[in-house]
Amino acid sequence: MKKIVILMAMLSLAIGGACLRVAAQGTPVEGTVEATGNLVKVMAVGAETSGWAVEFEKEVSFGGNGVHSIEVEGDAKKLGKLENKKVVVKGTIVHRSGVESKDRMVLMVQKIKEWKAPVAETPSAY
Repeated sequence: MKKIVILMAMLSLAIGGACLRVAAQGTPVEGTVEATGNLVKVMAVGAETSGWAVEFEKEVSFGGNGVHSIEVEGDAKKLGKLENKKVVVKGTIVHRSGVESKDRMVLMVQKIKEWKAPVAETPSAY
């Protein structure tokens, strides 16, 4: 009888932990998102990162979570060519989990290009 009670308690804790884990992932971001910021290399404890992130000038919200940067994952050669440049990136948000960082958002790159400043109209000469 004692073994059954202990087993039930352990099972309850496991189910409760799983429910909390699902709730911690936040509101999912559906569809394609577009973001503009500086593409930089990043490092994390335990190598729990793609190695790249887009840093924003102001806080940006993805699925209700405000962030100043988001990890990006894509073609390493293309990302390397755009390192430390301002970029426009399009992709989908996925959630990844690891040992050190329990839940993190990653932008899966579908398209990335260097940001070009809009060309100002030159006044016409009279």
